[in-house]
Amino acid sequence: MRVTLSVIKADVGSIGGHTRPSERMLHAVREMLQSACSAKGLLIDGLVTFTGDDIALIMSHTHGVGAPAVHRFAWECFLAATEVARQQGLYGAGQDLLVDAPSGNIRGAGPAVAEIEFERDPQSQDRPAEAFLIFAADKCSPGAYNYPLYAAFCDPMHNGGLLLNPKMHRGFTFTIIDMDAKDRDRIIRLDVPERIWDVATLLQNPDRFAVEAIHSRYKPDEQIVAVSATRLHNIAGRYTGKDDPVAIVRTQGIFPAPEEIVEPFLLGHFVAGDARGSHVMPIMPVPINTPVTGPFCLPIVSCLAFSMDAEGRFAEECVDMFGGPVWDQTRLKVQAKADEWRRQGFIGPTMASHTELAYTGIVETLQALEREFITRE
Repeated sequence: MRVTLSVIKADVGSIGGHTRPSERMLHAVREMLQSACSAKGLLIDGLVTFTGDDIALIMSHTHGVGAPAVHRFAWECFLAATEVARQQGLYGAGQDLLVDAPSGNIRGAGPAVAEIEFERDPQSQDRPAEAFLIFAADKCSPGAYNYPLYAAFCDPMHNGGLLLNPKMHRGFTFTIIDMDAKDRDRIIRLDVPERIWDVATLLQNPDRFAVEAIHSRYKPDEQIVAVSATRLHNIAGRYTGKDDPVAIVRTQGIFPAPEEIVEPFLLGHFVAGDARGSHVMPIMPVPINTPVTGPFCLPIVSCLAFSMDAEGRFAEECVDMFGGPVWDQTRLKVQAKADEWRRQGFIGPTMASHTELAYTGIVETLQALEREFITRE
């Protein structure tokens, strides 16, 4: 059977600032999701989680990518959570809902959207079992996944499976999106390893270019990765907070293993985001349902591992890939990097580029100062 995996995430209100959604907000969304999985039959299965101040809907269904009914349901969930947030007086109620009433697909309306459709066939020689990872990041831009995906799919120094698995040895096709294009999507598809340096050239600039999808070249109809690579300020035309992307990565068999996908996150690589979305900071792997409580609004990322049965239902349990003690040392290292990095304050590369700051209040100050400059003879 054809199954679609949809992950849709949004910030629609949080307690005391950008920390976490309230339990009442989560309860309202979970009740709606439970109803959609049972009485209404819209979804096969689903789970509601949060990462920082963002609520994530993880859903399986048979309606295909971009299905209006599924996207409308997610929008209604976020509206319900927004109403609870307003009743409770929470901060940023409805923040990521950037249009009044989207028609059909809500990609580009504010929430982060990642989706993959695939054949769920227990008799398949290549994919008899379906395993996948769901990443959710907060306080960072869509380019946050550029480094880990490049390391896992292009570099055997990080992923030995590129050498050991003949089916992965065939390579992959990267779909990279130009996030500065505003009127319509502008993408490029590059095969690796042949064009690995071209991929690197684009991904070097995560403010503009981001991985949107990765496909297998052993089986070109198999999509492995989907990332919610859109820019909120290109939707709203103003600063609205960072984009806080989600990603789906299918694993095992003809695809990389979970341990090969998460390995690059040991680095705590630098991403645009942090407080007011206006700094460059190392990203910290955290357990699921972690609020933002530390200094600087450190960028965070969570990761859950799932299995799916023949009917598209999730296994009764999922695995928190960043929840175990193996990541404690990484978290300490990332915090140390952040402490040292932020000692430099606002000077130079510790603050986001002027391209990213162009949608913040700093532009008005720069424009006012521009009028005071004089040309010296």
